[in-house]
Amino acid sequence: MDDVNMSDDNIEEEPIEVASSTKALTTTSSGKVRIKKGIFRTDWLSINAYSSWLQEIKHEPTKARCKACLKTFSVHSDGKSAVEKHMISNLHKKSMKLFENNCSLVQFITPEHELDKIAAVECVLVFHGVKHGHSYKSQACTVDLIRNVFESSLLAKSISCGRTKARSITCNILGPYFTKRVIDDLLNSRFYSLSIDASNKGNCKMFPFTVQYFSEIGVSRGLIEFISDPNEAAVDIFKNICKIIDDYKLKFENLTSYGADNTNVNFGKYHSVFKLLKDKVPHLLKGNCYCHVLHNGVKTAHGDLPIDIETILCKLYSHFSRSAKRISNLKEYFEFVQVDFNVLLKHINTRWLSLLRSIQRLLETFEPVKLFFLTQETPSNVLRLLKSFFDNDEGLCILHFLQNVLSDIQQAELQLQRSYTTAVDLYFIITSLINKLRQKLSDKYYGNNTRLVLNDITKIDSTRSEEIMKAFDVFINTVIGYIESYFNYDSEFYEKLSFFNSQSFNLLTWKNVIDVVDLIHIDDLDIDQLYSEFCDIKCLYDNLKKKSINLSDQVKSYISSKTNGFSTTRINHQNVVYDDNDDEEIISLSNKQTEDFIRSDQLWAYLLNINPYSKPNFQKVICYIFSIPCSNSYVESIFSHTKHVWTDYRNRMDIELINAELIIRMNGNYSCEGFYKHILSQTSLLKQIRKNAKYE
Repeated sequence: MDDVNMSDDNIEEEPIEVASSTKALTTTSSGKVRIKKGIFRTDWLSINAYSSWLQEIKHEPTKARCKACLKTFSVHSDGKSAVEKHMISNLHKKSMKLFENNCSLVQFITPEHELDKIAAVECVLVFHGVKHGHSYKSQACTVDLIRNVFESSLLAKSISCGRTKARSITCNILGPYFTKRVIDDLLNSRFYSLSIDASNKGNCKMFPFTVQYFSEIGVSRGLIEFISDPNEAAVDIFKNICKIIDDYKLKFENLTSYGADNTNVNFGKYHSVFKLLKDKVPHLLKGNCYCHVLHNGVKTAHGDLPIDIETILCKLYSHFSRSAKRISNLKEYFEFVQVDFNVLLKHINTRWLSLLRSIQRLLETFEPVKLFFLTQETPSNVLRLLKSFFDNDEGLCILHFLQNVLSDIQQAELQLQRSYTTAVDLYFIITSLINKLRQKLSDKYYGNNTRLVLNDITKIDSTRSEEIMKAFDVFINTVIGYIESYFNYDSEFYEKLSFFNSQSFNLLTWKNVIDVVDLIHIDDLDIDQLYSEFCDIKCLYDNLKKKSINLSDQVKSYISSKTNGFSTTRINHQNVVYDDNDDEEIISLSNKQTEDFIRSDQLWAYLLNINPYSKPNFQKVICYIFSIPCSNSYVESIFSHTKHVWTDYRNRMDIELINAELIIRMNGNYSCEGFYKHILSQTSLLKQIRKNAKYE
């Protein structure tokens, strides 16, 4: 459009037709429009010569603004000519040089919120890789792939997370972050227990140090340090414990118990880690691992059986594990008896739960395996041993007996391995198992299948049948005796703690509370106030039970609100031995309706946090007793993770990186999606990731 002469406000331009109107247009009665004079026109902004610096002033239509000169000028008299005059002025030309340079810089400056998103993406990619055991080469390749696949995305193009940076984020940011979360939680709780274990990776001796404490959502556990130390004497372990407690500014007087497996170096009477700690903390409790106790009880009793079943299982597995021809021949026997083929399971004598599963698989495949060995020539001692095992019913009878008894023991074992099982649950678990075993002895009941096979043996040789039954009785008595050798010493203490279990809450009395208080050592308890708080809790519990909403639903709702709705996940389901869901059937059977089951720790967390800080004395008691572990299964599970983190294909990883990855896996209880949502709110963490300094 040609320039408009605006020297005379009364002169009109020739009317023109347009599709739409702007502030500079008015409509005539004939449907035509004419242009007003002396008003800024928005179509000037689309002219290339003006677009970068010209700006409209909304509240003053007769003026325009120059973004380069930061000045306002009038277009009332000269219209577009005023814009042209300003553009060719010397002041504008000088200002435009600076303005264009500044614009070039602005194009390269990423806004703060975009930098946060980039940092969050880089962090969650590292978190995802650690959780799922990806190598750092795989991490770098994934980032490069994302950049190329999503090349139109500015966010994807901005991601920079190669091997060096990914390792730095793991060791210097995520590892310390998840450790700090555990330590901060623990300090709020005050009381804690410390558990350790030892294992070898090649020529490295590794020690994980874990803590258990009571948080606002119940029992919590965490890995705070994973170290390598060739010295494994009691005094060396004690020094490492002291160093870790000092490094994280924990207090020895708040240490409630020491948990470990039941070896002499840990719990020896005269010189052990526990003895050294006990000298420093007189009230320290012994945290024996009852998973080890049950396992070792079975191993000890196994020698009382007429046949060494563990040896038979190992020989069977070894016979088929490395021979494709033998497996092929065995499959023919499966087809002959019309049974689906299943491989025999390997029994590892150091694993708590492998014996029963190996026995169950052998019983499922007993007929075809028996036929296989009975038809084989016996040139070797191994084949003669296996053939003699299958040649009479005595072996089958013992297998059925072990299946029956070990099912009860394994049920208790699984209950002990639950992440939330503590000392308040131990009395019920152990006494229930012992009572069940004693009932079997009293009734001479070893399972129906055992009874049927024994009847067949009795018809042939009644004396042999009686000898087998006596061996079964000795086996059960040995298991009971072994368990009681550990349990009886502290059974009175565990019985008093059991009243704090959710199943016994209705039976909890003031006498039970004060009995426990007398056994534990909390210096700053106000007993009178504690009694008042006890009455309030009992009254609160009764009122909550009367509500139309089930108490279990109330507790679940509270826990969900405290976890901010972020879904947690078990890490690498297929790799974790330590799994809360292994015993869902047990929970369902013992509580009849799974939906009504209430975890003891979560019930107390709910009751104490309905009115936070209103029950400080009772809070101390609960934090103390729920910090006491009853097994070392959590620490043992760390070695399962180590096996998948520190593989032969990732053999260049140092102990610092292994430590950081294990801390992330054990303490980072988020799904990858949930962690991304969480990290967006962690500004300090994002700033650490965004630092441009050289990665240390």
